[in-house]
Amino acid sequence: MNDTKKYKFTLNPLSTIILSPREQSCFLCNNKEMKKIKGQDGRFSYTDSIKFVYPFYQYGMYEEYEPSNAQYYIPGSSIKGAVGSSLISFDDIRVDGQNILLRNLYKLQNIRTDSAEEKPKLGIFFPKVAIETLDSGTELNGELFTGENPVAVLQDAQQRSTDKLKQLLKQINAILLKYEGESREIKEKDILCLMKSKLETLLREISSTDQNRYLIILGGYKGLNLSGVFPHEAAGAIYIDTENKLPHGLAWIRLE
Repeated sequence: MNDTKKYKFTLNPLSTIILSPREQSCFLCNNKEMKKIKGQDGRFSYTDSIKFVYPFYQYGMYEEYEPSNAQYYIPGSSIKGAVGSSLISFDDIRVDGQNILLRNLYKLQNIRTDSAEEKPKLGIFFPKVAIETLDSGTELNGELFTGENPVAVLQDAQQRSTDKLKQLLKQINAILLKYEGESREIKEKDILCLMKSKLETLLREISSTDQNRYLIILGGYKGLNLSGVFPHEAAGAIYIDTENKLPHGLAWIRLE
């Protein structure tokens, strides 16, 4: 067995990342608490009807929702799961609270491709629920450990990410066929067209970019087509980062 070595890397989210211990933590918030949070610095984005908050991973236990006191982090096990290899491990990465944003979750529903009449609808998924997300554009430093060639492991992870994105693009193309002949502006159509264009550009970048940067899909609320590689067409809802017009969880890992 090869000796384990340590490597440094940076993590750069292209879209918002959702990592929440949902089965363990959910804060019930009253209007007074939410008004206090909303007035802090204007960095939160949610509707006024929020009652429940699912937090990002944080060290310690808290009785109430206090983002200003939380010690946020990305579990190393979550990155390992996104890479999908038992040959590599990661340390936890601390996250500055200024990079955590409270948002509603947006979901594209009614997307069965076998129904010409049923048009997709994009809307807030559970309006009374907000989820803390890691903002896109953040640069985080981390360390990984492996006895193998980390480049080979990350290349395999990127290939799986590529296959998943191609599945999603196939689903998006099938949905867009519903809008053939539509000349009027339709929110869902416009967002899907932008998303398609961005994903196609990203796939071209993957094939032509320097070999020191690798795409992974990290966290939850990715949708079925980004959760695995399937032998047959996989239907399912699409969760959308409406600010970036991308699915949640896309991130570059760059070895230093």
